[in-house]
Amino acid sequence: MSQQDSNDKLDLAKVYKFRFQGLAQETKGVTWAIITKWIERKLGNPKKVLDPAAGLGEFIVSSTASERWACDLLDQRKSWPSGITTRFGDITEVDLPNEYFDLIFVSNFLEHLPTPDHVYRYLSQLRNALQPNGKLAIMGPNFRFSANEYYDFADHLLPLSDRTIEEHLAAVDMKCEIIIPRFLPLAFRSQKFTHPLLVKLYLAVPLFWRYFGKQFFIVATKSKN
Repeated sequence: MSQQDSNDKLDLAKVYKFRFQGLAQETKGVTWAIITKWIERKLGNPKKVLDPAAGLGEFIVSSTASERWACDLLDQRKSWPSGITTRFGDITEVDLPNEYFDLIFVSNFLEHLPTPDHVYRYLSQLRNALQPNGKLAIMGPNFRFSANEYYDFADHLLPLSDRTIEEHLAAVDMKCEIIIPRFLPLAFRSQKFTHPLLVKLYLAVPLFWRYFGKQFFIVATKSKN
């Protein structure tokens, strides 16, 4: 890649530094530990978990699974805790085991892909990595409830909703078991909703989701062929 090609690409490191400048990484870690516990408990405490868009690893580092894998295009951490298997590169090219994981969790990633075909290829790859009856959980901004803010994020490309994701999952032969159109707030850009007690209370009272939730949470199962 030439220097010019590199300079032509959006510098996501700078974007994220600006986006989360009011939120300490330690605070994000505590928040994600609470969210991760809620997700894994709801999904039966899976043993083999993959985070295919791991970023800084807030979810997978907090996971209590006996086997944890993290993937991303680039390694965004200086080091990873022991016990986490890492793979970096295009998800369609990295070496992942087939029919291996009982949970794959994708958070705030699909909206960054450029076309529906890219979403199809990405989900197909993840489906191949799931055990029969394994679960794919997807969380992301719901365009139906965040249209006015959706493109306030420089890396958002595809407008996606819970209904869009349901169709994408059907295209790769996965059946939705849980569809929560309104779950978490759109983003943790400040300290406002990140106190541990507030996060726990929010997750425990679904009524709050109806007023503040702008991200969907969807779980689909890979059926046995």
